[in-house]
Amino acid sequence: MPRMHERALNARLFALPDSEQRLIFMPAALETFSKYRQTRGEPEGGGLLFAQFEFPTVRISIVTAPHRTDGRWKTLFIPNRILQRRAIKGQFKKGDHFVGEWHTHPEPNPTPSGLDLASMRDAFVKSSHELNYFIMVIVGNRLDRLVLWVSAHDGSHFERLPELYENQK
Repeated sequence: MPRMHERALNARLFALPDSEQRLIFMPAALETFSKYRQTRGEPEGGGLLFAQFEFPTVRISIVTAPHRTDGRWKTLFIPNRILQRRAIKGQFKKGDHFVGEWHTHPEPNPTPSGLDLASMRDAFVKSSHELNYFIMVIVGNRLDRLVLWVSAHDGSHFERLPELYENQK
């Protein structure tokens, strides 16, 4: 059950760079983000993002939760990369594609750290894939609403993705 004072989480839509494509976070993914927000001094947590491609929509409905073997501190999250590689292989066999990572920050309006940016750059360059970029989500700690930083990263730069609303095309 979400720890916030708002109605059920609805899907959220973001514009992908240089295309007509849209990135949509389904309610199940948003509920996982909400569950691990750092609202009461909890350590950072995070996981992987998996998508189904239904062009022009990239739909993220599966995100992994933090694992007990991850390194978790107030302002640092170090995932268990061995378990993450297993999850990527397992989800791919089910038709779900690894497209990026998410983690929390202990701030209401999250922004990426230098380490976050370097990590995404490194992941994009070292991974074997056919994607134009990886997605990074940072979850803020506000209780009244779920605040997300969503950005697209390639080997040289990143772009924050604008959120779209239902009345926009």
